Amino acid sequence: MKIMLVFPPLTVSERYANKNVGDVGGYLPPLGLLYMAAVLEQAGHEVRVLDCPVNKFTSDDVIKKIGEFRPDWVGMAAVTVLINRVVELNEKIRENFPEVKILVGGPHATICPQETSDKTKADIVITNEVEDILLDVIENYDKKYKKKKIVEGKPVLNIDKLPMPARHLIDMKLYTSLPNNYKRDPYAVHMVTTRGCPYTCTFCASANGIFRQRSVENVIAEIKHLQKTYGTKEIVFWDDIFTLNKHWVHKFCDAIISEGLDIAWSCESRLDLIAEDMVKKMAKAGCWNMFFGIESGNQDILDNIKKRTNLELIRNGVKYVKAAGIEVRGSFMLGLPGETPEKARNTIKFAIELDPDYAQFSITTPYPGTELYKTINEWGILNENFDNFHNWSPVFIPKGYKNSEELQAMQREAFRRFYLRPKYIIRRISKIRSADDIKRNLKGARMVMGFAT
Repeated sequence: MKIMLVFPPLTVSERYANKNVGDVGGYLPPLGLLYMAAVLEQAGHEVRVLDCPVNKFTSDDVIKKIGEFRPDWVGMAAVTVLINRVVELNEKIRENFPEVKILVGGPHATICPQETSDKTKADIVITNEVEDILLDVIENYDKKYKKKKIVEGKPVLNIDKLPMPARHLIDMKLYTSLPNNYKRDPYAVHMVTTRGCPYTCTFCASANGIFRQRSVENVIAEIKHLQKTYGTKEIVFWDDIFTLNKHWVHKFCDAIISEGLDIAWSCESRLDLIAEDMVKKMAKAGCWNMFFGIESGNQDILDNIKKRTNLELIRNGVKYVKAAGIEVRGSFMLGLPGETPEKARNTIKFAIELDPDYAQFSITTPYPGTELYKTINEWGILNENFDNFHNWSPVFIPKGYKNSEELQAMQREAFRRFYLRPKYIIRRISKIRSADDIKRNLKGARMVMGFAT
C-alpha cells in the first residue's frame, strides 16, 4: 500500500507566538513519523513523509502532494497546538480524496482520543505508541478495525527491535538546531535512546511512564550509521532523562572513547541525577551541552508541581556540570501553580545565580492529560484555546497574577534581566572562536531580543 505521513503546517511565529523572533531555525525531523515510516517500509509498503513546518507547506500544499502521490492512507501527527489544523486538513482530504483513509495519532490523540476522533473524523485514531499495532491496523483495517474508530497502542517494551528512523525519506539538510543546540554542525541530528519517564511532574504529559532504554550497542550502531550515511558530526539526544541509568551512561561513554568515535553531543536530564564522575566521563566522550528543566527558584512551587527535587540539589548539579566543562542550558517556567510576580522574580534571581550558559523562560501550559490540567481550578484560570497551547502564550493565569499581560511582561523582564547583563554578554563574546560562532551567537541574540521586547 501507499502511505503518506504528515506533520501539519506550523510557522515559526505560530510556534513561539511571537512575530519578532524571525526565522531562527530550530527545525527537527519528525522522529515519531520516521519510526512509523521505517516500520511500514520494512513490511514492504511505499511511504512518503511530509514535514510541513520545515518545508513551509500550507494545507493546500498537502492536498497537492496527496494528489501527486495518491496514497491509500494518510497518517497525521496530532499535537495539541495543531489539533484544529488537523481538523482543517482532514476536511480538505475528505472533500478532495474521499477514497483515502485517514489515521491520526500523537500526543493529543493519546490524551483526548474520543475528542480527537469526533473532531477530526479520522477513520482510525491510535493512542500511545503505535509501532507494535500500526501494520495490523493498516493491513487489516476492513476486517478488524473499521468499526472501532479508536485503537489503543501499547508501549514498545524492547525498543532495540525497532528499525532506525527512515531519515532517507526527508531532506536532512533542511533541518537545523537552535543556535544554542549545536557546536560543530548546525545540522546536528537528534536521536532518542530511551522512552518513558518515571517522574510525576504535574505539568508534563510524559509523567509516570514506563522507562525503557536501548542497549549501548544499538545506539552506537545508529551513530555509526549516521556518520557513514550523512557525515554527522554532532548528535542531540532528545531523551527526557538521559542520565537516569548512570551505569548505562558510563558504558555508553566508554564505548565512544574506546572506539574512537569523533562525535560531539548534547542531552537532557535532571540536575538531581548528576554525579561528578559521570559528567567528567561524558565530557571526555564528547558531551559539551546539557539541558535541564529547573522550572522555579521557589521550593514551595517545586513542591506544588511534584518536581521531587530541591534548590540545593539543583545548585550542586549545575556546579558539577560546569566543572566538567559542559555548558548548561536551564529551562524555567513562569506562571506555575502558586506563583506570584514576587516569586517569579525569585526564579529570575535564581537563574542569574546559577548563571547557565543559556536560559529559557517559557510560560506554563497545562496540557490535557496532565495532573495540572485536571486540577487547574485549584490554581487559577485557563483559556482553553488549543491554538495557543505551545508554552509561549499565557493560557493559564495563576491566582497570584492580575491578568495575562502581567504574566507576559514578566517573561520579557526575565529575558532582559538574564541576557542583557554585562557579565553574560562578555562571556558569550569571549567564547567566540570562528565565523560560525559569530553567526550562531547573532542568531541566538535575535531570538532573545524577540522575547525581551
